[in-house]
Amino acid sequence: MGEGRLRAKTANFFVRWVHRRRYYAFVAAVLVVATIVLLLIALGLDKYGENLSLNLGADLIGTIVVLFLIAPFMTKADRLNEAVLDRFNHRAFIRQAAGARHRIMIMELWTDLLQGGYQEEFLSAVREVLDRKVEVRILLLDPDARAAEQRADDLLQQTDVVDNILDNLRVLNEFKRDLPERMRRYLDVRIYSALPPVQMYRVDDHVIVSFYPVNMTSWNAAQYQTSPQAQLGQFVGTKFDELWEARSTRWLDQFWTLTLDDKNERYEARFVEIDDQFYVSGRAIVEHNLRNGIDGLPVRIVNDNAKGEVHRSKSFLLTPLDQSSADLAMALDHFNRKYGHTHQDVILKLTPSPE
Repeated sequence: MGEGRLRAKTANFFVRWVHRRRYYAFVAAVLVVATIVLLLIALGLDKYGENLSLNLGADLIGTIVVLFLIAPFMTKADRLNEAVLDRFNHRAFIRQAAGARHRIMIMELWTDLLQGGYQEEFLSAVREVLDRKVEVRILLLDPDARAAEQRADDLLQQTDVVDNILDNLRVLNEFKRDLPERMRRYLDVRIYSALPPVQMYRVDDHVIVSFYPVNMTSWNAAQYQTSPQAQLGQFVGTKFDELWEARSTRWLDQFWTLTLDDKNERYEARFVEIDDQFYVSGRAIVEHNLRNGIDGLPVRIVNDNAKGEVHRSKSFLLTPLDQSSADLAMALDHFNRKYGHTHQDVILKLTPSPE
């Protein structure tokens, strides 16, 4: 009775197992039939038994090597590549970055790799890999974007998000400016405006991902170590590419200077934007138009995006700000915060032209 029940149970288990794996069972059956047919066809060949033994022996050895040597190694490699870390290890990432062979990619709001005790070591590693023609791409949040205020709220206003981003951008701007041209071409820094769902630090095929928790900076939260081929790695890679090519994404140079042109000249001016109102540092413009006067000079903003599309704005009129103007005090405060020093230049307001 017990044996019959056991046999029935075993048979039912086998049926269920086959049912769950019908596709694999079908493939296995096809392979078995094909193998038998090929063996029957080969019966008429010379030295059939010798050749069969030789080929089966080679296949058996190959199977053993794959099962017992290569497969465990690959499984171990996958386990090493997929891990959860308590927090971001800055020193370990800098060491990885210094050894990069193909690419370094960072997607962040701002990174403390460019601050404090990490800055010199990280920039030294970046300079070293740029000299080896390794591509370095960095995406940071636009400090003027609403997303910067949103993240500051997430951190309960205990961290000055805007100042941290501005500090990163100043450091990168000075670093890139001082690089020789042969190295500068491999460093690309862009500024995006939409808050991404994750942060990403990538060196070649090593990817570290984290999310943005409330009341905690992302590098103090759990970090997920993965690869570009894994599902998570593919997801963050896609997000990086989307932001990198977005129409609203700007190059680093575009954050620091605004291109203006009138009918005869083109100017590169420092600028700030406050509630969709532009203010520019106007010394070069004033000096160039000293004889004819600056007030009311019509100009257009010339801008291009990450897709290479060039856009010329509607016409603006340049208006010098009066020393007693409330706009002047506000604009100076923003200039000082952005460019990091006391601003003594002439400030011009861009007023939409009535035309």
